[in-house]
Amino acid sequence: MNVLTGKLSAQPSRLSDRVADFRNDESGATAIEYSLIVALIFLVIVAAVTNYTNSTSEMYEDISTNLTS
Repeated sequence: MNVLTGKLSAQPSRLSDRVADFRNDESGATAIEYSLIVALIFLVIVAAVTNYTNSTSEMYEDISTNLTS
């Protein structure tokens, strides 16, 4: 308990407790994992859109070539 404020402190008082808490904290790892999953999904979407636009472009070029011949 903090003498000046009269409130209980949620922070560990010993350095070894702080180090143990830091080592056991997995919230940062979870955020990194989710960001990697989002990045992978983004890359798949970019690849799919690129493939779609290339095939659509080729289709319209074929149509244009056949109409002008």
